[in-house]
Amino acid sequence: MLAAASPAHMRQQVDAEIDHLHQHVAHAPAVDLAALNGLPAPVRRYLAYTGADRAPLARLARYRFTGEVRIPLTGDRSRVATATPWLPAQGQQVMALSSHGLGYVWDSRWQSPGGHIDVRDAYLDGQTHIWAIRADGRVMMDERDPAIDQTYMVRFFAEATQSPTMLMPSRWLRWEPVSDSRARAVLQHGSARASMECHFEPGGALTRCESDDRLLRYSGEVPERWIGARWIMTRTDYQDMGGLRLPTRMAVHWRLGESEFEQVRARIESVAFTPAVAPL
Repeated sequence: MLAAASPAHMRQQVDAEIDHLHQHVAHAPAVDLAALNGLPAPVRRYLAYTGADRAPLARLARYRFTGEVRIPLTGDRSRVATATPWLPAQGQQVMALSSHGLGYVWDSRWQSPGGHIDVRDAYLDGQTHIWAIRADGRVMMDERDPAIDQTYMVRFFAEATQSPTMLMPSRWLRWEPVSDSRARAVLQHGSARASMECHFEPGGALTRCESDDRLLRYSGEVPERWIGARWIMTRTDYQDMGGLRLPTRMAVHWRLGESEFEQVRARIESVAFTPAVAPL
């Protein structure tokens, strides 16, 4: 039985979580500037293409988006059998990276046939909480599990493609060369370890990241709720935003066996960065 809640209570908690991220503002990101020259060639081109190699380091990033999502309901490791229709969505993502660690709050509202649903995913202090409440107060999801912390840690770095100074080398991220057009991001935060392989165009744009270290969640009645699947994110339509050149289109697919399931389509509407200061 899910705990009772209300949209107003959820809003109060989400605002408090975003305030918690703002506490990172006093602590500069622990970026390894000495490692920049040793980065794989496609990553160096990417940082130059976006302007991240000459921009102030972002300690806090906020972007707003519109788009649509659909939720896999039933299936297994080979395919998604049933899913919701595409649901219009809008919201914001707030991300922080500092010498204290990393975290984010994904704060969104989805329009469903039965009314809107407020959905909040949070990765704070190395722990994940996914939460969804319908307009009538019914709690659709309220879930915490250490087994999914790795999944949402990877998501931080995937979302950091909207704040590319957060993709510079640090104690939590290092880059390994794969080819002239690909590089592997090796990620670690607390006990969570993972990697994602990113693809870059010759001009420098990062266009796709893939990982086997994320889990897909079924929301219906299934024998196995969280399953291993290959996560694929695409980023396209780069434009000047927030003083950088950033992608404004994003999509997420999951590859299960021989099939693929598209789950998210989004457009980035605006971005804002709080730059770093000298470490305390």
